[in-house]
Amino acid sequence: MRAAADRANVRVLALRVSSYGQAGEPAPVHPHLFRHARVRQIVRTTKSLPIARKQAGWSRLQMAYLTVGDDEVRDAMKNVRD
Repeated sequence: MRAAADRANVRVLALRVSSYGQAGEPAPVHPHLFRHARVRQIVRTTKSLPIARKQAGWSRLQMAYLTVGDDEVRDAMKNVRD
């Protein structure tokens, strides 16, 4: 898999330190990234953690994989009343 990612020269910014370098540096894409991206998309669309867990086939949802972007937080906070 590593060789295919290197040949394709497709990179993402690493979230953690790896053999490719420090967090925030370019690292190769691998299939597992797509799985977690899809789960995040399901959560954002359905607003349901149980649906995302079941769709992914996980016995429990790994919260560490579900990130929220700054824009999403800003939009959500607009609806919170004082």
